[in-house]
Amino acid sequence: MIDLDSAVVDFVARKQVKVPPYPAVAFQIDALLRSLDYGLDDLAKLVASDQVLAADVLRCANTALYARGAPVASVKQAVQRIGARDVARLALASGLGAHVLAAGKLAPLRRRVWMDALASALLCQALARGRGLSPEIAFSAGLLHDFGKVVAIACLEDLLARREGEAPREAAEWAAVAERYHVELGVVMAAQWELPPVLADVVALHHAERIGAAADPRYVETVAAVDEVVRMLGDRTAVSADDLAEAALLDAPERPLVARTIEVLPGFVTAFERPEAWKVELGASPIAAPASPPTVAAAGRPLPYAMTLRLGGAEHVFDVCAMGATQCVVSGPCALAENVLLEMKIACDPALRGFATVKLSWTEGGQTLLLVQPYGLPTEALARWRELADGAAVAAA
Repeated sequence: MIDLDSAVVDFVARKQVKVPPYPAVAFQIDALLRSLDYGLDDLAKLVASDQVLAADVLRCANTALYARGAPVASVKQAVQRIGARDVARLALASGLGAHVLAAGKLAPLRRRVWMDALASALLCQALARGRGLSPEIAFSAGLLHDFGKVVAIACLEDLLARREGEAPREAAEWAAVAERYHVELGVVMAAQWELPPVLADVVALHHAERIGAAADPRYVETVAAVDEVVRMLGDRTAVSADDLAEAALLDAPERPLVARTIEVLPGFVTAFERPEAWKVELGASPIAAPASPPTVAAAGRPLPYAMTLRLGGAEHVFDVCAMGATQCVVSGPCALAENVLLEMKIACDPALRGFATVKLSWTEGGQTLLLVQPYGLPTEALARWRELADGAAVAAA
């Protein structure tokens, strides 16, 4: 088997690290805004010149974060609703997302990093003004500080392309390598992109014990505070203002603001998902399948309600087979890419609506099964989920 640590170190030593290019359209939009000589039509035309960005901006404009009144149907309307500065931030996210969400042997790991990056960006932006910071810089700091993980995963995929027949490893092992080298590779990225010192320092110092040498330590502190919240979002079905008391780096007055941002955060993250998430085939993968989730043992006769998962205008209906406090198992017509965030609806009375991630797709007994975990459920939906989980436990007893 490949010694992954030695291989990544060798990539760095040989200067063979592949860093994606800084998104061209984001650079062009930044230049247009700095010129101070532009109109709405100029900005809309530039956004429309990139089909992926145009689609992302339209979806974002119709999320709870920006939605006001009737849905918008044109790029110009979307740009007007979102505003020029926010469009510039979305252009950076959209351009990077095109690389992160591409197909690849370790794509599920990249998608998880990307989901966390988008969440971090929005939360950093929300905290910025209260901390006397620029929302634009704070958004970029949240988005980019862990991007070295994406670069590390790309290195690992390159290694896999050169070495066929490698035995699969658990996702945690692959992710641990990316974690160990993401700061060093992030520094390589920051240098190639010529990031301004404030952002380069966030990339280099967000795990450092001493940050006094940073161009502006407040951005590093904000990223560190948000990282605690993002970890909660990944591990729990919901994160309330009370839960945020566990985030030691958040000030008490900031907790309600973060809780309100979490309410609109899943829709924002989902706006950057790609319809290609539906196009997945189960098969050989360098990511070893874990043991069947404990709830699968209870998955016999489906529970008396169905789950609809929706992404990009397409939706599929799944039978709920088993349900626990934080996850459920569903069976249905197709597999889904892991670590994709989707709209979720459970057809109970009243219906449960929210967002969820697919943690695992696999086949068992001729069925396609998904392990699904809610993401950032609002209070009422969380209470409903707990009712259903309690009912499922009683039925299984």
